[in-house]
Order: sequence, then C-alpha cells, then structure tokens
Amino acid sequence: MTAFAQQTSGPATSTGKNTNIGDLIQDRANNIVESVGVTGLAAALRSAALGVLGPQTALTAITTAQTLASFALGAQMLNKLNRTVEINGSLIYSTTIANVATLTIAVKLGAVTLCTITTTASNTAASANLPVQFSFTLQTTTTGTSGAIEAHGFINANLGTAAAGAATQFLDTNTAASSAVNLNIAETLTVTIAASAAVPSAQLRQLTAEVVN
Repeated sequence: MTAFAQQTSGPATSTGKNTNIGDLIQDRANNIVESVGVTGLAAALRSAALGVLGPQTALTAITTAQTLASFALGAQMLNKLNRTVEINGSLIYSTTIANVATLTIAVKLGAVTLCTITTTASNTAASANLPVQFSFTLQTTTTGTSGAIEAHGFINANLGTAAAGAATQFLDTNTAASSAVNLNIAETLTVTIAASAAVPSAQLRQLTAEVVN
C-alpha cells in the first residue's frame, strides 16, 4: 500500500498541473515528492534530492575548468515548467605572488553552460585558505527536447590577503534563458572552477543541490 495518490518515473506532467488535488504524488526515479494544491498545481516538497557534499580533495594548478561537484540527473527530472533547483557551496583557495588571477565558477547541464560568474583579480600576496561562497538558482522555462533553463547566481569572494578579510560580491550577467538542452534525457549537472592564471589550490568544503519546486 502506498501513501501517494500517483507514482511516476519523472514529473507527472511537464506543466506542473495535476488532478490529485489535496494529495501527495511521487517521482520515484528522482526521489521527489510533490503536494497538489487546490488549484491543481503540484509543488515539490523541499528536499536534498540531488546531493550533499562535504570536504572534497583539493584541486591543484587550476587554469582551465576543473570540476568542483557533479550530480547525475534522471531523465526528465528538470522537464517540468518552473522546476527549480538551488545550488549552494563554499570553498577555500590559495594564491601566490606570481599567480594573480580572476576566478570563474560555472554551472553546466550536460554540454550546455547555464550560468558563469567571474571575480576580479585576486591579491598580489601569497595567501592561504581564502573563503568563497556561491549560490545558483536554476528554473525550467521551456520543457522538452529543446528545453531551456533560466539561471542566475552570485559569488561572495575574499580577494584579500587574510581569510578573515572582507568579501566582494559578484553577480551573473545572464539576460536570457540557456541555449537549447534536451530535458527528456539523463544528464549531469556540473559545477566548475577556472582561473585566468594558475591558482595553486582550491578545495570545496561544502555543497548542497536541492529541488525547491
């Protein structure tokens, strides 16, 4: 016996509408539970369905993009209008006198880059364990094989010489949804870090990726 009025593999409908008013429905493939309100709109119960990471092995000699975190998404997990995912993370990085660099953190779905944010240049001193925090919100605006994701976020980065120093906030510059991405197939959601000059090390300390709608 199940407590759910409906169980599916993927969203029950791509529009988010459902006839099981007042009940719970479950996307078993992606471990997402939704409640159906009186208007028939199915809203996901907040859940760390995608994953939670603690401290990871430090990345070294960072120039071109290296992976901070990646999560396998089931087929059609994002194939629901206004499906929303939040990604929040914290990392620490080190610099040297010779490696003044901008930092770039990006989120990709498969081969499609959804959002990219770049800081200004780091300090000109040798510094260790400077903190960076970042947050991204992804929202499905078009479903199907030519789907699109509206993505925005910010980075709070300490670019000074001491870990306890002030942070500066940097915003994305997206003015439109992503290029077309097939939301009917399984894809990997990836968070990367890159630098304009070799950064000696960066370590992800914490990351959560949650379905919030």
